[in-house]
Order: sequence, then structure tokens, then C-alpha cells
Amino acid sequence: MTHARERTRQQLDPAGALGLRPATVIAAAAAFAYALVLTVLAPEGMRHPALSVLALAMLAVSCGILIVQSSPYRAPLGRRTHLLVELFALGGVTFSVVAEWLKKKYIHDDWPAVALGLILLAISPYRPTREVVGVGVLVAIYIGFLTMLQVPFLAARAPAVAFVLAAVTPMLALCLGSAMFSASFALSLERWHLRAEYATKNITRQLRAGIVRSVQQDRVTILNRDVLPFFTDILTRGQMTDEDCARAAAIADSIRGLMVAESDRSWLENVIEHTVHGEGGGNSADFVDDPQRLARLISTDQRTALRAFIVALFDSEGFERESLRISFRRKDGKCHGVITAAVGQSDYSARTMLAPYFAVMRVTFSDLHVGFSHSHLKLRMSYEQQR
Repeated sequence: MTHARERTRQQLDPAGALGLRPATVIAAAAAFAYALVLTVLAPEGMRHPALSVLALAMLAVSCGILIVQSSPYRAPLGRRTHLLVELFALGGVTFSVVAEWLKKKYIHDDWPAVALGLILLAISPYRPTREVVGVGVLVAIYIGFLTMLQVPFLAARAPAVAFVLAAVTPMLALCLGSAMFSASFALSLERWHLRAEYATKNITRQLRAGIVRSVQQDRVTILNRDVLPFFTDILTRGQMTDEDCARAAAIADSIRGLMVAESDRSWLENVIEHTVHGEGGGNSADFVDDPQRLARLISTDQRTALRAFIVALFDSEGFERESLRISFRRKDGKCHGVITAAVGQSDYSARTMLAPYFAVMRVTFSDLHVGFSHSHLKLRMSYEQQR
């Protein structure tokens, strides 16, 4: 079985999620910039410069992890990455509070609530709504606890709950707002997927009869080309010779071999042959090495992603078609595939051009590694057998 797909915008719509990357980078950078400005401008922030710098360094690491791991080349962004982002961010919050201990006069000079809110805003498209909300609530409790400890030393006098609400409201507003938007977007995607699946099934039923007729027509064409002329010749002559027997055996072997080859050919081999040589031509054996027939075990989503990638590869400028090699092997209970090709472009250009397809494949395959070296692509993927 394949890994379970999480209910996130990135995994439900991996290609569309590519457009979220700039917003993620901007939000993460804004979180650090906001903390830096408040630390420099607030007098309390420079009472213990070493601790203040350490707090900013921890926040920078948190934002850096988020920016790097949200890249489409590293998709999907997992729970462990989210945990690291939050732990480093909370570490920065803790050092910031310690650096201003007994010196802070006003809550509005704090950066933790807004910075952490921006981080949760940036990460919401990549993680499930429940996880984002749960983390937001825990972070709010922690910030509220730190605020309660500082209340006796603040210049203003008010109930402690008022200071806690003032401290956690910006973070909760950003967290809950982004989480609810991502949840509604994910729900819309799921409904669209259901409608598309229903429409696909209807179209498949409508096309099935046409496909059957097409296959029958192919068989009739073979008979008209080889078998009927042979029988007509025999009927015209009124006798059958040893040469006719040999010819009949050859025709039978040819038709039998063709039918066996077509029945054994996988969907991937058909894609390769149609893409390289056009409908009905070509030899996929030059490109696909799959002695155990493992390509048949790929799920529908994985087939769609792999087919789109292959077609895009053939359509790319400079791609050397003869260099394509696709091999499948079974190891340690899992199926492993390797794709190698000469892309004929710089590594950066090829990576940028194929980025949307890598993003989708990283979500559909449990393990995907992409490497470029001197205009040569090597893609390794693994998947479990479908039951």
C-alpha cells in the first residue's frame, strides 16, 4: 500500500501549491524581520545582547527550515519538519523573554505572538488543519504562561487575563484564520476530485464500446491484410501445397505473437511507444527494462504523475530521446524505479522546467530522489505493491 495522503493543500493539489511558495518565503522572512526590528528598537531588547541575538538566531533557524523544506524539490513538508520549525521558534521566544526579564514595561513591544502567527500562516498550506490549530493552541498556552510570569513587572495595571489576551490574540488570529482558509480550500478540492472522478467514470463507460470496436477493427485489419488474401489464393487455385501449409503456420505464429505481445505490454510501454513513435509504432524494449512487470503495480495517481512527467520530458527542448532508460526492480519488499535521461539543458533550467512534475511525483510516490549532473537527470522512486 502507498503512504496515506494527508488532507493538506500541498498534497491535494501539489501542482497548484507551487504558487504558494513565494507567499511562504515572504511570511517567514517577515516573521524574522519583524522580530529583528522590535529587538533593535525596543530598549529592553538590548539589555542582554547575547540572549537577544540567540533568540533571533533560533527564530532565523526556524524560518530557514520552513523556507527550505517548503521547496517543491522537498515536498511534501512533513510533521517532523513542522515540529522542528515550532521548537526552534519557541526556543527563540524563550530566550527573548529571558533577555527582557524584569525590564519589560509593555506587552505590545513583544514580537513572539506576531512572529509565530506568521510562521503558522506560512505553514498552514502544508499541514492538516487540525495539526495547525492544535499547535497554535499549544503555542498560545505557552506564550500566555510566559506573559503571566511578566505581569507583576509591567508598567500598566490590569487583570492578568487582559495581558494574556493581548499577547496571544495576534498569533491566534493569524493561525486560526489561515487554518480555516486552508480547510475550506481543501474541502473544495476534495469536492472537485469527487466530481472529476464521477465524470471520468461516466466517460469511461461511454468510451468503452468505442474502444472495443477499435480493438475489433484492428483485428479485422490484420485478417484483411494477411489471412483473407491467403484464403482467397487457395480457393482460387483449388488446392493446397506444402508451401501454403508453411505460410499458414507463419501467419498463425505472427498473429499469435502479436496478440501475446500486446497482452504482455504494460501501460508504461504503451505510453513510451505512442510518445516516441506515434500511435501504433515503435519498440518500448529499447527504453523500458521491467522483467518482473512491476510497472503494473503502480497506482492510478502514480501512473498519471509518471505519464505526465514522461510526456513533458519528451516535449522539452534539447532532450535526447535515445538516452531515456526506465528500469524497475523489487528489493526489500518494495518496488524501485530508476529513470535516467540526457536533458540537453543546464541543470537549473531543466530543474525549473520540470519542477511542477517533481512536486506532484513527490506527493504520489512514498520516496523520490531527483539528481542532475552535467545535463543528465537521474530520478529514483519507490512504491509499494497495490492490492
